[in-house]
Amino acid sequence: MIKKIKFMLLLMISFSSIKGITQEIDPLLLQSIAIKPELKEDANAVIRLEEVTIHLESSNKVIVKTRQVITVLNAHGNKHVSTYEWYDPSTKIRKQQAIFYDLIGNEIKKYKRGDFEDRSAVDGNFITDNRIKYIEHTPVSYPYTVVYESELVNTSTAFLTRWSPIKGYYVSVEKSKYTIENPKNLTLKKKEYNLSNFGVISTEKGYVLENSRALEPEAMSPSFSNFVPKVAIALQNFELVNVQGEAKDWSSFGLWQYENLVSGRNVLPEETIKEISTLTSEATSNKEKAKIIYEYVQNKTRYISVQLGIGGWLPMQASQVDQLGYGDCKALTNYTKALLDSQKIPAYYTVVFAGENKRHIDKDFVAMQGNHVILNVPDGEEDVWLECTSQTMPFNFIGDFTDDRDVLVIKPEGGIIKRTRKYTPEENRLETKGTITINEDRSIIASVEMSSKGIQYDQRYYIDKLNTKDQDEHYKEYWDYINNLNLKEIKFKNDKDNILFTENITIEAANYAKKIGNRLLFIPNVFNRDQGSLLTYKDRQREVEITRGFYDIDEYEITIPAGYNLSIKPEDKVIENTFGKYTYEVRQVDDRTLKLKRTLKILDGIYPKEAYEIYKTLKKEIKKTDKSKILLIKE
Repeated sequence: MIKKIKFMLLLMISFSSIKGITQEIDPLLLQSIAIKPELKEDANAVIRLEEVTIHLESSNKVIVKTRQVITVLNAHGNKHVSTYEWYDPSTKIRKQQAIFYDLIGNEIKKYKRGDFEDRSAVDGNFITDNRIKYIEHTPVSYPYTVVYESELVNTSTAFLTRWSPIKGYYVSVEKSKYTIENPKNLTLKKKEYNLSNFGVISTEKGYVLENSRALEPEAMSPSFSNFVPKVAIALQNFELVNVQGEAKDWSSFGLWQYENLVSGRNVLPEETIKEISTLTSEATSNKEKAKIIYEYVQNKTRYISVQLGIGGWLPMQASQVDQLGYGDCKALTNYTKALLDSQKIPAYYTVVFAGENKRHIDKDFVAMQGNHVILNVPDGEEDVWLECTSQTMPFNFIGDFTDDRDVLVIKPEGGIIKRTRKYTPEENRLETKGTITINEDRSIIASVEMSSKGIQYDQRYYIDKLNTKDQDEHYKEYWDYINNLNLKEIKFKNDKDNILFTENITIEAANYAKKIGNRLLFIPNVFNRDQGSLLTYKDRQREVEITRGFYDIDEYEITIPAGYNLSIKPEDKVIENTFGKYTYEVRQVDDRTLKLKRTLKILDGIYPKEAYEIYKTLKKEIKKTDKSKILLIKE
């Protein structure tokens, strides 16, 4: 009873302390102790209230009002406090304020608009007119609550604020409200994603999400943005930095982008055109010429981000890049296109969502999309894709940065949606061949050749550019199960023509085998063991996704010490299921020679959540077999 009285007094004190500070917010929202227990479970932060209002005043004026009340429960939740706004010449910050409160709702600190710091939105190797206004508040205790409010006026309406009520893992949502005000009935498009899965309520003017518990990550689940609720909106008639546009369909929208962002920016100096003509004069095909031009760009230019001109979407003139020798993805792609144009080779500026996690241009939602630009060069039935920002990427290889996703190809006659290249498991190949000598003193001496292609090439070819120390650290981490590892020699060959990276390495390792009396015990799989383990989930919630399959082929010839005979070898193993196939075989070639053959093919795809246990069992069996031992006995 005494505890209850104290709690009621605490509430009364806190109610009194906030009276007059903000009459529009329920005082309970400012108190951490008022959060429902189920919303605290697995949460680092709780969004108590979020209200986002999009007021569509005209095709060139949108007002965005935001209010967020968020309680941070621990230090891990600090990253979810978004007390900042981006702005540029077409975005004006009309209002910005933040107030921090303690456990019971007492005000700790108030930041008015003039208290926010102002700086360029990016650091380092960038040129931009984007800026950010922000505060840096250091909490002294947890939990705490912050109320953040802002109002922005945008005269560029090509990008409208989307609703994403769930901000990340370990964040629960008490209430999030998204309101669209369209008093002039402008033509508006909407796309809803995953709303029913989270109980989102549609209202007359928007959407509401309430009492959504914190989500925990699950191994091998789809990308976070692919399963959480969100709503995208776009005006059919919009304006991008004083340039009017219409997004009716991809063809007309692509034509608008071509006419306003691409056309007329391919002018080059005559001496450059002559140089390119000379370089390509002996080439016998457009593809061969394109390769020469691509490598010319790689050798001549470097990447630097430039976010200027029509909202950061307008590329630099090709002549500027030719003179300066640098540019961003837009500029370098446009420059490469201009060089190809000079040789009458068709090439098309292409907009893509880049990143290791595959994200598509949503072909059912015509609007400004994408975060990167690449080049499409049709060659008969084949599409050649060029990553023009890389100085090291082979010709016609895009790796996991832009592979296997829908993109917008911008042509003079309009835009079309195409799919970039998908690398099959067989193409994502790593072949490992080794010769291993087991010595009687338990040490090993071994040479290994690893040849990688496809995405596995993409994951390995960078090693050639590391310094000696970093290369040494890389391999000692890669083979961290080999104690006393000594790298004797490392050689590389990067065959860009065939997109093949070869690593030749010689190693030594003392005490690799275990000696038991007159017997030697060792693991024959020296160079490619599956060491990973998967977590156990009592109630798996999401599907299983393997974004890229692969194929490993391993073959080792093992020489055993003179005077020793094979006593016990691992059983042959073949495991095949919906995820792929694993084989393992050790056989004796002669008195002193053993041969190990191992293959592992994993298939990409989306599988039901129940399949997780099947994959987990597969991994467990592979791990166990990869660590199986051979027993030798002395005569």
